[in-house]
Amino acid sequence: MSDSPLQKPQENGSPEPDHAPAGDALVEANVDLDAPQGVSRRRLLTAAGVGAGVLIAGGLAGWAFVRSRDKDASSADGLTVTKSWADRELAITTPSGVCEAPLVVAYEKGFFQQAGLNVVLKKAGTDEDTTAAVGSGKYVASNGIFFNYLGPIYNGTPVKLSGGLHHGCLDLYVRNDGTVPTVASLKGKKIGVSSLQGSATNFFSLDLLDAGINSSPAAKQVEWVVIEQPLLPQALKDGRVDAIATAGGYLPIIQGVQEGWAKEISNNRNISANANQPCCAVVLNNEFVSQDPVTAGKLVSAWAQGSRWAGANLEETAEIESSKHYVAGTPDEILQVLRTLTFDPSPKNLRESLQPGIAKYVKTGFLPAEVDVQALADKAFVDLGLNF
Repeated sequence: MSDSPLQKPQENGSPEPDHAPAGDALVEANVDLDAPQGVSRRRLLTAAGVGAGVLIAGGLAGWAFVRSRDKDASSADGLTVTKSWADRELAITTPSGVCEAPLVVAYEKGFFQQAGLNVVLKKAGTDEDTTAAVGSGKYVASNGIFFNYLGPIYNGTPVKLSGGLHHGCLDLYVRNDGTVPTVASLKGKKIGVSSLQGSATNFFSLDLLDAGINSSPAAKQVEWVVIEQPLLPQALKDGRVDAIATAGGYLPIIQGVQEGWAKEISNNRNISANANQPCCAVVLNNEFVSQDPVTAGKLVSAWAQGSRWAGANLEETAEIESSKHYVAGTPDEILQVLRTLTFDPSPKNLRESLQPGIAKYVKTGFLPAEVDVQALADKAFVDLGLNF
């Protein structure tokens, strides 16, 4: 990859239309959230303090994210349209879990329609790599943990990031027996994960770095133990691992915290020093945003409106996700998960997080040391003129 523009220069020179099907039941949510179908962060998202962490918007009267349809179709706010997508069907991967509430709300409450967009939700295949599918144009957009997109973007997948949707997707649990009181105590310990390339592994490697621990498997300062996600809580309880890093939660680990045998020592909501990094973010097809950034901006704005509405209306959001069969759990079960999320959509926050986030991420070894951090940040993010 020596010719990559993102490397530092040498010193010398079969989709289902229209409506989302039923999601997995909450009690059956023990699936690999970092599997290729791109459903990371989409089943159960939990944390220890389920009553905290939700930013409640005081009202939506001042919410002016959706651009007016009366603006010039060829340009808006300095954006130029070379080929309009305004009248096209815009396919987005179907939401399949609680944390995709922003998309569920934007679709079900009509925010996309109000923005003049013809959005359809299409279910991704079980083994589908949705990042590649968005890059190919099969879908115009999807969402997921933004760290997971950096490698594909670095390697040339034509997608762009625009707009973090919320915080709170990632959690690090230990047994509540005093053996691992802090992240620094994990040196020489075993950490259970569903994938060595998963978003939880990636994110909590930043915490380990802060604690002076080299997270690389080769360094052997921690031992990453790959365990199927359904088995992670029990592996922790039985002592087969000293911690579990999850890209989403499960009812068993919620119950473990409630019962007192488990506790949370980090998350990307309010505990970790890296909690300023948004988790779920909107990823867009590059051709779409390059040809019609105005329509792309409307899409991201309406999606963000869905996030704010969800944060201000947790109970109704839980009812929508349950009654519309996005998640096959009860509203009360879904509500517990929604309360672990901070709904604070912001393209500006995502853009400001990218460069320092990438610089730190490189030090974990998940990106090559020769990455030009500024170039990758610029390549990953698309500015759609959204000033929130």
